[in-house]
Formats: sequence, structure tokens, C-alpha cells
Amino acid sequence: MSDPEIINLIRNEDSRGLSMVYEKFRNEFIHWIIKTYGTDPDDAREFYQASIVILYDNTMAGKLDSLQSSLKTYLFGIGKNLALQQLRLNHRKQKTGAEFYIKNYVLDNQEDKMKEEVNLEIISQSFSTLGEPCHELLSLYYYKKKSMEEISATLGYKNPETAKNQKYKCMERLRKIVFGTLHPSTYSTEPFTEE
Repeated sequence: MSDPEIINLIRNEDSRGLSMVYEKFRNEFIHWIIKTYGTDPDDAREFYQASIVILYDNTMAGKLDSLQSSLKTYLFGIGKNLALQQLRLNHRKQKTGAEFYIKNYVLDNQEDKMKEEVNLEIISQSFSTLGEPCHELLSLYYYKKKSMEEISATLGYKNPETAKNQKYKCMERLRKIVFGTLHPSTYSTEPFTEE
């Protein structure tokens, strides 16, 4: 069946049209979006569902009446936009999260001048460099507001006090990475060792 015929079925609310599109492109779309954008399988399936809904809405609104590309290209284009939007959102969250840590928990009042020098790229890179278990520990504590008891259980520490000590070391490590990036000769960035 041709693309215009399928579009016509969808527009006339004949369920065969949407079912045809859904089954025809599902596996290829999911495989493509995982491979191209590094999306996890669950998100890829959600993107496909959302793309089908958008395709349906646009068909009903008459936006596909003079479609210049193939139905497959149009559907994959919707998926591409959704995946890129998610990547941008995740990147912004990462930067915002890192900035939040630095401004609220790394920098102190005596370092106001230093605050002006710290930009989001440096913060984001420093936070990424931090690695595990620090990245997860700080995320659980500051971002997800978990207690030391919960963090201790989640990350397998002996007790909450050990988790608290580890959090302190992680913050010190993050501080050194950030300031070492800004002023390499002043701050050491020796490898991190977990106790």
C-alpha cells in the first residue's frame, strides 16, 4: 500500500492505517534511535510511541496532505527531534546539577571572586571527572535528597557515618578538581582513593 493510501486510511480513522505504520517501522525505528542517539531501549520505545501519536495528530490536522518525503522519513524525523530534545534536556540538567553543587556546596563566602571564574563547562567537566562512587553519592544526597542511612544502604557502606565521611572526601575531591582546572599550579588533583 502506498504512503498516500495509508495516510488516507489514518485520516478516515480506519485503524488499519495506523496499525500498518506502527508494525512496519517499529523495529527499525527503535534499532536506529538506539544506535544513532545512544538512547536506552525503554526510551527508544517511548520515542516510537510518541512519534506515532504525533504522526497521527499531524495527519488528522491535514499536515501530511502534501507530504514531500516518505512516511518513513517523516516518522523518523519526528523521532530524531524527540531524541535531540531529550539530549539537550539531559545536557542542561547535567550542567545545572553541577552548577548547583559548586555554588552551594563547594564554594564558600570567601571565594566570591572565584565564583565569577567558574563557568558551566568547567563545572560540568569537573563533575564528570569526579567518577564513581562520588558522582552517585553526591547525586543521591544533594539532588535526590536521600538520607545518609539510605545512601549507606544503596551504595553498600558499613554504616551512615562511613557514607558521611565519604561524602566529605568526595566534596573535597570535587573542589580540588574545579579549582585545579582554574588554577593548575595552586591545587593538586591527585587520584582519588576511596577508604
